[in-house]
Amino acid sequence: MASIAIPGNMTTDAPASPGTHARDLLLRRLADLAVLPAGHITPQERGLVDMVMAAAVSRLDDAQRRRLAERIALLPEGPRELTLALARDTLAVAEPLLGLSSSLSPSDLIGVIREAGADHALVIAGRRSLPHAVVDALIEHGNPDVICRMLANPGASISTDAIEALARRSGSEPEFVPLLLTRPELTARMALLMFWWSPPAIRSEILSRFAVERRMMHVALSDLIETGLAASGGDEALRVVLSLVRPPRLSARAHFGQLAHLVNSGRAGDFIAALADAGRVRPETVIRIVNDAGGEPLAVFAKAIGLGRSEFGDLVVHAATVRGGAVPARGDIERMVAVFDAISIDRADLVLHSWDWSISNEAQILMSSDI
Repeated sequence: MASIAIPGNMTTDAPASPGTHARDLLLRRLADLAVLPAGHITPQERGLVDMVMAAAVSRLDDAQRRRLAERIALLPEGPRELTLALARDTLAVAEPLLGLSSSLSPSDLIGVIREAGADHALVIAGRRSLPHAVVDALIEHGNPDVICRMLANPGASISTDAIEALARRSGSEPEFVPLLLTRPELTARMALLMFWWSPPAIRSEILSRFAVERRMMHVALSDLIETGLAASGGDEALRVVLSLVRPPRLSARAHFGQLAHLVNSGRAGDFIAALADAGRVRPETVIRIVNDAGGEPLAVFAKAIGLGRSEFGDLVVHAATVRGGAVPARGDIERMVAVFDAISIDRADLVLHSWDWSISNEAQILMSSDI
């Protein structure tokens, strides 16, 4: 049988001895047997060759092992033990198998992710197909570069729990945000959660893509929504989630004449309470909106409650005073006004109550963790 053609020579300080040459020739001949197609050797004999080569393959030099890995990567069903041994080898050897081999099962890949380094996980993250379990292992591995490559891989199948975990983690790993926005698994709730720590351009994209009109909902539920909310009694969690389908309530503009008085008299708590009542949201939500440095949430809030441009301008000044900071610069005001003009009242109301829902859920999680 002809020997497998493996390019490259061993690099040692002294020439290989005749004994070493004979050993390598034997191992290469065994490698030929290991990669024979099914049917050319009995399964039992192939299993024996696989076992022997898995134990002995480390005696081949790097170039020989790499060539063997390339051969096995092309097989529809490679020798199992040898494949796993090479997949756990140095990256230069393992790369063809990690990126291409169909012989590696999800559990095999998970084992490599957990046992090898980040470089191995990075190659796995680019495989054409990544099932849920492998994606979860890549996320558990924690390396940001690995997760970014996985998110950019259209063949990655990401579970709802995993995409939400990454959306929340993107607050401290901002490079995840644009990649998450390309994922079909990302829901409006998760995108609007990421809004809080996203830069202005991405905030505008999130509002444009994930804020929707609810005309059909309002028509279908018009005779039920208020009575249903009233019947929910003290079920605060139900009230908050049902607010997502409730029609906007436009507050009388005259009501906001008192805001300046509340701010000028130092009654910040009453100012927050008045805005919360106008928006039918939690005070915690209003506090987060008022304290946001970018100002886009305030633009969304103002549109959701039906303010005009003039009232919105006054609200910006009041919020800056309560926040204890300067009034935004002209460029920032123009950006906030652009958000205000671009979003409809209904879409703004949906975004506002989505934020309220998320903040309510966060509060419940914190309360549970304190018990």
